[in-house]
Amino acid sequence: MQPATGFTQQEPNNGEPSTEQTEVRIAFDDDDLYLGVICLDSQPNNIVVTQNRRDGSLENTDSVQILFDTFNDKQNGVIFGTSPTGIEYDAQVSKAGQGRGGAGSPARAGGAGATNTSSTQRGGAAAVNINWDAVWTVRSQISERGWEAEFKIPLRTLRYNPGDDITWGMNIQRNLRRHNEQSFWSPLSRAYTITQVEMAGQIEHLSLKPHRNLKLLPYVLGGVKQDFTRLTNRTDPQHTGGLDLKYGLTNSLTLDATFNTDFAQVEVDDEQINLTRFDLFFPEKRPFFLENSGFFDFGSPQETEIFFSRRIGIDDSGVQVPIDAGVRLSGKVGHYSLGILNAQTRHVDGITPANNFGVARLSREFGRRSSIGGIAVARQSTSSRLGLPDGSTNSTFGTDLNLGLGSYANVFTYFAKSFTAGRNSNNHAGASTLAYDDRHNRIDASYSEVGHNFNPEVGFVRRHGFRKPSFGYRYTFTPEGKYLRSFFPHLQWNRWYTIPTAGRPTGQESGFEHYHLDSRWQNGSQYGVAFNRNFERIDRPFEIFPGINVRPGAYRYSETVANFSTDPSAVLFASGNTAIGDFYGGTIRTVNANGGYRIGYDFTFTGSYVRNWIRLPEGNFNTDLVGWRFNWALSSKSYFQSFIQYNSRSNQVGLNIRLGLLSTSSTGLFVVYNSRVATIDYTDPHEQVDRRTLNRAFFVKYNYLFDF
Repeated sequence: MQPATGFTQQEPNNGEPSTEQTEVRIAFDDDDLYLGVICLDSQPNNIVVTQNRRDGSLENTDSVQILFDTFNDKQNGVIFGTSPTGIEYDAQVSKAGQGRGGAGSPARAGGAGATNTSSTQRGGAAAVNINWDAVWTVRSQISERGWEAEFKIPLRTLRYNPGDDITWGMNIQRNLRRHNEQSFWSPLSRAYTITQVEMAGQIEHLSLKPHRNLKLLPYVLGGVKQDFTRLTNRTDPQHTGGLDLKYGLTNSLTLDATFNTDFAQVEVDDEQINLTRFDLFFPEKRPFFLENSGFFDFGSPQETEIFFSRRIGIDDSGVQVPIDAGVRLSGKVGHYSLGILNAQTRHVDGITPANNFGVARLSREFGRRSSIGGIAVARQSTSSRLGLPDGSTNSTFGTDLNLGLGSYANVFTYFAKSFTAGRNSNNHAGASTLAYDDRHNRIDASYSEVGHNFNPEVGFVRRHGFRKPSFGYRYTFTPEGKYLRSFFPHLQWNRWYTIPTAGRPTGQESGFEHYHLDSRWQNGSQYGVAFNRNFERIDRPFEIFPGINVRPGAYRYSETVANFSTDPSAVLFASGNTAIGDFYGGTIRTVNANGGYRIGYDFTFTGSYVRNWIRLPEGNFNTDLVGWRFNWALSSKSYFQSFIQYNSRSNQVGLNIRLGLLSTSSTGLFVVYNSRVATIDYTDPHEQVDRRTLNRAFFVKYNYLFDF
């Protein structure tokens, strides 16, 4: 068949032919989809490869990504990608590739309490889920004519409508890193990425047979946990097993089940230091909850999420709660997207009662990037079955509308109410956002509101009792030049006003203004300077650091921030920012430094350091947050990783070491060691023994895929 060729640049010269030719050939048989990719290159010795890790970023390496809209609904899709070393990259796209906005406050230099507002993320409401792991294979090699790859994707891995004369949406992106060039088979302006499903081209006249797929993933685990903060029973041997199951009820609807669920191989959370009076957001990392997570997204990401899967199996202090069983039904039925999830957690003395969690999500897609839907979320204590008194319940219901207007504009709106005993008024939340994004202008205007008693116990709510208007604007200049690719001045304006209620002051409670001039250069580096203005009304004292409480009052303060990042594809790379300004009646100085070093594409060392010097009328203090990662790619599927963190707020060092020898995308042998060590003396009150190690654990886990 004729190859897909004739790629068009998006960057750096939008609309011009790609500087190197690309050919992609596609073939089907009754069971598999095959792709043959030839990336011609006149300088094969200069092909750039920056890492060799499954699901690693393809942005800073030579790579190819292929999007399939298997229902041709211009709303949902899957992406398969690879590099010259043959890594496997796969992702799910939902909501037409449109993120649902963010928390509305760009991160300050220190990162304390900061949020990630990207629509591509590992937790929260996202348009792209890179944690979807499909079973497929790819092989790549560098040759005299460039580099080439062969994909084999089993059709039973995909969701689609079987039949004759079927049409799929498709787009292909090639990244030519030494030119920092992105080109597409179906041309895209700079306003879009490959996740913009409606802009894909089409492959037609496909004849596809139906497939049922049953996958069984049993696991066994052995190891030991030690908790030296206990007075007795410090050592707890671990030996258990469980089973995950996946069955294709139809070609578009999948049933997943899990029994005695375990997540021992998952990387630990990144440490954060909170300099605000609000809860921090930690993203979901557990595979069962990340797969198909786009079906359950509802609300304002990282600010007001109606369903937040970390409420299942993790208590508020971060302690894991055993999950006895879970089941999920997800997929498409005609024009409807459906997601149903139920999970049962175990009773843990002194931590949490046994609970049953249920979520149901239904969305009807129509028109251009448009959908209307609803969600129901509930938690029911089941401890009464064990003879325990707790029988509490909580539920939340909501409806949402996403409306695409023309080529560049979208309206997102939702409304939800929670139901908790004794909290039957002011128990609502809602938001409306108008977003516009073309190749030069980006506009976000929104209004959100959360009642004082809004209480989705299976969700995440950063603050209560406010009304928030916000506005953001960015203009992107793309001058013709050898060095500068673009510069984009932008601003963000947010206000939070207290919803009137008895016994609480009204009026403005918070404000944030952000003015930023940022620039991007041809090699991928960035440089910018920003000015932030803040307002906080503190109604009651809050502890900002152990022993230091910010007094009630109205605080206006500002800061100046300078940011930079070097070429991220270089052997030695760095990024960071620094801030100087006022802070709650005092001053703050911040240095945030990140960097890394690559040895070939198998070894990567990265580190980060955030230091705050804070001087307040109530007292002075400094904070330090240190992270150090080492990654050794044993192959494109196997790895050795270590992650060391130091948090001066908790005075603890955490160590996470993981060895993964994978046979498929997520199955194989895992060896994990975790420990936490106090940097100040921890003394056992009974034995009077200096004990700096707080806890540690060692696990060996093996799971295997039976694919029928």
